[in-house]
This record gives sequence, structure tokens and C-alpha cells, in this order.
Amino acid sequence: MFLAILAFLLAPGELCAQSLANILQSNEFVVLADVKHGVRDRIGFFSSNALFEAMSHAGVRHVAIEMPRVLGREAMSIETEADVEAFAQDVLRSGSWHFVDADHPEADSADTQFRAAVALGHQVLLSKQFGIDAIFYDFNNPLEDFATYNDPVYRCLATRTNLTFRRYSANGEVTKSQRDAAIMRERLSHDDELAAFIERAIKEKGGGKFVVIPGYAHAVVPGALVDRIARRLNLHAKVIAIFKDENEYNSFYSFLWQQAHLLSIDLSRSPNYFYTIADGKLRDHDSAGKYQALNDSGEEETPAICSQVAHAN
Repeated sequence: MFLAILAFLLAPGELCAQSLANILQSNEFVVLADVKHGVRDRIGFFSSNALFEAMSHAGVRHVAIEMPRVLGREAMSIETEADVEAFAQDVLRSGSWHFVDADHPEADSADTQFRAAVALGHQVLLSKQFGIDAIFYDFNNPLEDFATYNDPVYRCLATRTNLTFRRYSANGEVTKSQRDAAIMRERLSHDDELAAFIERAIKEKGGGKFVVIPGYAHAVVPGALVDRIARRLNLHAKVIAIFKDENEYNSFYSFLWQQAHLLSIDLSRSPNYFYTIADGKLRDHDSAGKYQALNDSGEEETPAICSQVAHAN
């Protein structure tokens, strides 16, 4: 199984177009935005020899990878392809991590889990082979605990007693979509903590050109991760949205509209470029005007039990 998955991960090696390499070459801060987590084509691209070789040739000194930090520390022992497999097997045995293929969310298979774990390990191996400093940051829980609750709905739900929360949730007065939206807004509100972590790691290793690989929202939402890093380091980011193929690119606007509506967030800012892995095609941003309708940040739903707390300020 490992050899088959590894062969897939290496497949994008010929698809890192020269145009993408030029962006890496001419910018100090490049963002490769994952438009939908877990899709195998992007997993393969982000852990491909071609991408790391292109970054190395462009003089990239650091790559910030979204990975639970405890796994990142363990992965730093990887030195060979055999170590990658051992790392992936250990991740599966632990049962502590859950990776999902966004194109096949119902397929909770060992192959899906193993493919994601192999990709994480392979990113570490490649960073070492190409002399690029790997920085691991974790969106699930940036500082292992939120010291404050920034989103008012999240703050309300987080401070309710378990008994009260279960009663209202069971009655449908707090819906899953309301909880999911509050969780995402809360995560985005802590992006400066992640930006500070990445900034510190870059400076400790002498600065220089770097690439960040975040989820798409963290790249384009105003005041989220990319804006925070740019402000801290006084740099302008070039954001490239990464797609698996033309079909995903063509359906992207509809997907963003759904996400903006479901999560009540602002996705109205277009990335600088769009890149499709299947054909290595790089586009400048298409008509940015159409993105203006993707700002639902003022439309969040507040459960009745949270009205007083959420609007206290």
C-alpha cells in the first residue's frame, strides 16, 4: 500500500508549471491556499518533489505547513522513505488523528488516513532534502487552549453548562450549522496567535523568503492569517488558490458562496492567482467584481439562548 500511495504523491512532479515557479522566484511571501482540505490531488501536490524543488530553486528558506505540532515534532525524526512509512503507521496506530478526503467524506478508510499521514511525513523529508526550514502550525488549537473567546456566539456556547447546552441542542434550538459557524469564526479570530508563531520561527532561523500553506479562508478573510503575517513582517503576500482540475476551478464560486453563507464570513477578496494541478495552468485573478457578493460576515445567526450574551457589547 505504501508504494502505491507514494507513487501517487510523487505523480505531480511534472506539473509544477514554470509560471508558478516564477511567482515563487519573484516574491518574498507566497501563499498556496488549499481550497478544500483533504482532496488527494492537493495532498499529492503539497508533498511533491516538484513543488519542493521549485521552492528550493526560487530561494525559499521556510515553508509553514499545517500539521498538529506534536506530529510535527515526531516527524522531524524522518530521514528516509522508510521513516515516512513508519511515521504514517504510527499515526494510524495512535488513533488520535482523523483525516478526511473532502471529495469523499463518507470514505473513512485506512487508505485515506494513511495517504494523509504519508503526505505529512513526506513534506518533512522533502524539506530536509531541499534544505528548507519546516514550520508546523495547528489550526485546531493554536496555543493548546484559547485564552479568550472572541466570537460572541462561540463565547456563549463555550460558557454554557453541559446540562444547559445539551438541553438546548437536543431541542434543536442550537443547530449544528450554528455551532460549526461559531467554531470557524472563533478559529479565524485567533489567527494573529498563529501569525506570531510563524513570525517568531522565521526570525529565529534568520528570516528570508517563505511559503505558507493554509486553508483558503485563512488566506483571504480580512484580518486572518495572511493579513496578520504580512502586517507583522511588513510584506505583501501573493495568494495562489490551488485547484485539482478545471472542474473544481469552475465550481469554486458556488462553493465559496455556500461557505460564506453557512459560516457568516467574508470571502469577497479574490486571490492573486488560480493554479490547476492537472494541467499546470496559472491564471491571474478572474473578474474580482463577482466576489463582492461573498461577504456574509454581517449575517450570522445567533441562537436564542445566546442573544443576550452575544449582543452584550
